[in-house]
Amino acid sequence: MESLWIALLGLLTAGYFALAGLDYGTALLFRFVGRDERERSHALGAMTPFVLGNEVWLVAAVGVLFGAFPRLEGELLSGNYGAFVTIVTGLVAFTAAVQLRGTNPVWDVPLVGGALAVAVGWGVLAADLTGAPAPLWIVGVVGLFALHGGTFLAWRLPGRTGARARALARSLVLPCLVFVPAAVLLAGPVEHPEIGVGAAVAVVVLLLGAWVTSGRFAFCCTAIACALPVPAVFAAQDVVTAETMAHTGTLEVLAPAAVVVLPLVLLFQWATWWMFRVRHA
Repeated sequence: MESLWIALLGLLTAGYFALAGLDYGTALLFRFVGRDERERSHALGAMTPFVLGNEVWLVAAVGVLFGAFPRLEGELLSGNYGAFVTIVTGLVAFTAAVQLRGTNPVWDVPLVGGALAVAVGWGVLAADLTGAPAPLWIVGVVGLFALHGGTFLAWRLPGRTGARARALARSLVLPCLVFVPAAVLLAGPVEHPEIGVGAAVAVVVLLLGAWVTSGRFAFCCTAIACALPVPAVFAAQDVVTAETMAHTGTLEVLAPAAVVVLPLVLLFQWATWWMFRVRHA
C-alpha cells in the first residue's frame, strides 16, 4: 500500500512538471517568439487551452500530499516556507494573467513574472533539498521550462513564428546541458546518489534528443526532461518514506478516492489534448 501511494505522488508530481512546465516556458518566451501583438497572441493562444488542465496535476498532487503524507507536508512547509510562498504567489499571478491578458497587454507583466516566480520557487526548493547552490537550480529550472515552452511553440505554431521558437529552444539546450552535471557535482551528501546520477544521464540524453529532432518528438523529450529533476531529488534524498505517511487505516480510506481521481485526471488531460490537437494557425 505504501509503495503505491509513493508511486502515485511521484506520477502526479512528474506529470505536473511535464505539462505545466510548457505553460511557464511559453509565458517566458512568447514575447521573444512574437515580434508584434498578433504573433504574441497566437503564441499564447497555442498554450491557453491547456493551462487549467495542466494545473490539475498540481491540485491532485497536493491532495495526495496532504491526505497521505501529512508528516512530509509539515516538514516541507516548515523548512521551505519562502519557496512555497513564492510558488503560490506566482501561480496566482500567472493564472489570473492568462485569463485577463486578452483584455490588455499590460497583463504580460504578471504573466511573465508569475511564471518566473514559480520556476524560481521550485529551484529554491530543489537547491535546499540537495544542498547545491540556489542560483544554479534557479537558472536550471527556468532554463528547462523555457526550453520546454520553446519546443511546444515550435511544434504548435506555423511559419516564421514556429521557426523562431525552434531557434530559441535550440539556443537553450547548451545551458541546460551545463546545468545538469553541475547540479549533480555540486550537490551535498545524498541518500541515493545513483538515482541522481541516473536521472542526470537521462536528462542529458533527452536534451540531446531535443537538439537533433523537432516537432512532437522534441516536445516529448523536453517534457520528460522537465518531469525528472524534482521527483529525482525527492527520491535521491529519500524525502518520501513510509515514516512520513499517514496510518494504514487512513490510506485504505483514501484509496477509493485515488482510484477515482487518477483516471479522471488522465481522461481530462487526454480529452483536452484531443480537442486541441490541431496546430494553432
